[in-house]
Amino acid sequence: MTEAEQESATAALRAAEHAWDVRAAELAFADDDGAARSASLLRGGPAEPGERTRQPWPLYPGKLPAHDSAQGRQALADLIDGRVGALLFIEFTPDRINVIKAVTDAYGIPRQTDAGTTKWTSVVPSLDRRPEFLRFQLAGGIGTLPVPGRQDFDTAVTRWLREFVPPPHARSIVLVNRRSGWALLDRAAALLRAAYPPRAEIGPAPAAPDGAPGTDTTDTRDAVREALRTAPLRADHTLLLARVDQGTGAVRTHTHVLFPAGSRLRPGETATAEITVFGGPADRVPVVLPVLAAAGRDGSGTVVLSARQTALTAFAPARLAFVLRGPGEVTLAGAPGTGAPSRQAAGRLDGGATDGAAGDRPADVSALVGRLPRGIIRPPALEVVLTVEMSGAEPAETAERLAFAQEFIAALARRPGSGRRLRVGVVGHYDHVVHENSYTPRSVLLLTVPPGPATAARSALAGWRPARREQDTASSLEDALRKVRLTMAGTDNAPHPRAERAVLIVGRRPPGLPEQHDVVPSCPLGADWRTELNSLRARGVRVMARLDRAQPHVDGPASPVQRYTAAAWDTLSAGRPFLRGKDSAAAVADVLAPAWRWDGPPCRLALATPLL
Repeated sequence: MTEAEQESATAALRAAEHAWDVRAAELAFADDDGAARSASLLRGGPAEPGERTRQPWPLYPGKLPAHDSAQGRQALADLIDGRVGALLFIEFTPDRINVIKAVTDAYGIPRQTDAGTTKWTSVVPSLDRRPEFLRFQLAGGIGTLPVPGRQDFDTAVTRWLREFVPPPHARSIVLVNRRSGWALLDRAAALLRAAYPPRAEIGPAPAAPDGAPGTDTTDTRDAVREALRTAPLRADHTLLLARVDQGTGAVRTHTHVLFPAGSRLRPGETATAEITVFGGPADRVPVVLPVLAAAGRDGSGTVVLSARQTALTAFAPARLAFVLRGPGEVTLAGAPGTGAPSRQAAGRLDGGATDGAAGDRPADVSALVGRLPRGIIRPPALEVVLTVEMSGAEPAETAERLAFAQEFIAALARRPGSGRRLRVGVVGHYDHVVHENSYTPRSVLLLTVPPGPATAARSALAGWRPARREQDTASSLEDALRKVRLTMAGTDNAPHPRAERAVLIVGRRPPGLPEQHDVVPSCPLGADWRTELNSLRARGVRVMARLDRAQPHVDGPASPVQRYTAAAWDTLSAGRPFLRGKDSAAAVADVLAPAWRWDGPPCRLALATPLL
């Protein structure tokens, strides 16, 4: 060679050495500060701005393994089905060698544990112990550092593999290979393939939507977790519910398959299953939603995957969506505090604690099932008769009573299961002496609507008109109670002989007595409200009162009228009167109407079928 040829060859060699080190520095030092710190390492001096690239080229041609390869899917299926006892995931990273062991429990739920994290300097002592310089060397950089011998590197890595990989796992290795161009990492992967041919390889994440190369900087544990989430389900993932027999009312458990055995997800994919459940007889009662997996294919043995709680409206349907993120990872979408997978499922994947997050603690299914109520007790039919005082000081006074009666009947009709099992009657009563009632003849004392459909009672009330009262001592309530007794006596056997019956008195003044008592006027027709009240209650009729105003407490000297009024209303209301402005029509309806009841403790499971 001529002197000029030698100088040219030397310059080309130095340029190649410089380019080689720049490429390694680009891989090893991710930020500009790191690149500046590497300037003293590079042969040929620091890199010029035009020499650097944010996307280093691979050292060796060829493609990395697919992120979701057929071999990887088969390896996971072999693990779930028990054809291999465990999978050993190994990744050579720029910081260390990560080894993750994955096994499954009796329910086919994967669990991963750290099977040994080894520092590179423990495997190859000749590598630099400074983290940044170590990364530079693993990327293939030589620079001004002592050069680790390639043969020494191969010998050290091979020795570590043979000592560290247990013989039972020799045919169950999965190589996590997500980086290209790192010279010594690629060399270590080649040594692994030669010593223990992997069952499968996992490559980097798919390319970004903008076409940029796929990058995967997640930890090895996260990469393995994402891979395990694509394993098929060995057992059905089911939701535990309760079912009420429409005929007998008996309560039994019911399971609904959310995700059948054999289902599997693609990388990064989730699946959603929707189901309609129903609330019990009590409003906004929290229920538990246990999601179970069966140990055997025949459904024998179960494990609780999650157990969220949510509140359901009484008798109403609720559409729930459950999200599958992988075997054993099922969450309730949209419920408070359900944004992330349960810690119980995550613990199975990570091999950590299995305590659930708040609202998702592992449920004792046997206790839930053991405390199921024996059945549901449906309310009997209901017959209600209202008495409404139609005489007032002003029309607005009576109008308020009529409006209350309308709202009360509407509230009863809205109650679940009322329908034809609700009969409503109304008796309106005027004063015995009617002076300024231009809407009714003087001979009209009572307006009567016999028990029947609620719509008929409400329609009749809309046509009733008030009258002015002349005195504030007593009303004609005693005559209304006699009419109520006679009306209810005619409905003893039809149409629901076992119906619950109630009377609600809506008024301001107490009834009159059969005879004059002090200034309390007597009933011209000689009716005795006490006899009528005792007769009604003796036949099982509940009698309550809704008053315009609270009665003053009589303690000490008081007029005979005050004493009589207080005692009369206390007897008529059974000691608990409802009051205008305090007790709404809906609240009064809730008290008087018979309720749905559980035969036993309340049901803590959502219902698979409606009660109505």
